[in-house]
Amino acid sequence: MNWHLLFLAITAYWLLRLTASHFRVLQDRWTASPESYRSIAPLPTTVSVCIPARNEAEVIATCVRSVLAQDSPSLVQVVLVDDCSDDDTSAVARRAAGGDSRFEVVVGAGPPKGWMGKSAACWRAQQEARGEWLLFVDADVTLHPRALSVALGAAREHNSDMLSWFGQLKTKSFWEHVLMPFIGDFIALVSPLSKVNDPGCDDSIANGQFILIRRSAYDAVGGHKTIRGSVVDDVSLSRIVKHHKEAKLRYTLLHTLGLMEVRMYDSLAGIWSGFSKNFYAASKSQAGLMLIGIGLLLVVSVLPFAAVPGLLLVGDDAAAGTAAFTVASILTFRIYTRRYIPAPGWSLLFHPVAALVTAAIMFNSTLQGLGILRPTEWKGRSVS
Repeated sequence: MNWHLLFLAITAYWLLRLTASHFRVLQDRWTASPESYRSIAPLPTTVSVCIPARNEAEVIATCVRSVLAQDSPSLVQVVLVDDCSDDDTSAVARRAAGGDSRFEVVVGAGPPKGWMGKSAACWRAQQEARGEWLLFVDADVTLHPRALSVALGAAREHNSDMLSWFGQLKTKSFWEHVLMPFIGDFIALVSPLSKVNDPGCDDSIANGQFILIRRSAYDAVGGHKTIRGSVVDDVSLSRIVKHHKEAKLRYTLLHTLGLMEVRMYDSLAGIWSGFSKNFYAASKSQAGLMLIGIGLLLVVSVLPFAAVPGLLLVGDDAAAGTAAFTVASILTFRIYTRRYIPAPGWSLLFHPVAALVTAAIMFNSTLQGLGILRPTEWKGRSVS
């Protein structure tokens, strides 16, 4: 095998990604911050925030306070659906709201047969909503006070009926530092915003942590009832909005800086279960596509790191030098993208470990999706 050509090709791949990331920053069309859209006069409208919550007592107070602190006068209602929690989610949420008249708690009855739990909770919340727009927010999210104002401004600027965005990942433990930035970057790779936001492209992805949708559009597509059995409700909702055959609806996905942060998982087990649940479904249940993704991770992210000591051991110093140059290009890319996906500097050295574990999660997700392994349990419920 010509190792030089292989590693030069892998180096080119990473340098192309670095160039693409740089131009994405320069264009800035699909990026929002707390300073965005200040020049756009807000239209008179009303927004109801819907928060599905199950066993979220540890994080719900921060979420509720950040939602109620929005500076937009459009916020008229916050509906939290307690989805059969076993902890004090409702009580903690009420205390955090501090008697705010806009806040209400609805006790859910759990998902009906054929429904996923989150979709059922979102459907229940919107039944109480009276706003012209619905904002679905996850219970572990913290919003900047201008988040809703910016979202409404972006929806107006892009003529959007539905808008979602990616915020900043908050990580604390070793595996969060190592895996979450890597997985976040991988998701961004397979879902370029230029295609997601192109009405003519099939690509669709959304982030269920933050989904703003016009009430009329939600009703036109049938809302969460239409996607009640989907494991990836956010992606499915974006697909039915973007590709609705009758209503001409516009969907927009943004990257954001400083508008939202979330700590998705607090352990390796949580990361493993969460993404095992989502990866295969997000690929439209295409096992072949999952295997291609796994192969890509192993070749471009693991092989160069493994090859440097391996080639030195067999005495091929020249090829080892080329592989080392490839490793340097990978680390340069990761350093550059830290502005979007923050991570401690030391965690970048575990890039190949992150790639290996992510590939293993993807393989596990595929086996679960094919029925070879039992489905993941999430929040105490089986996901199938």
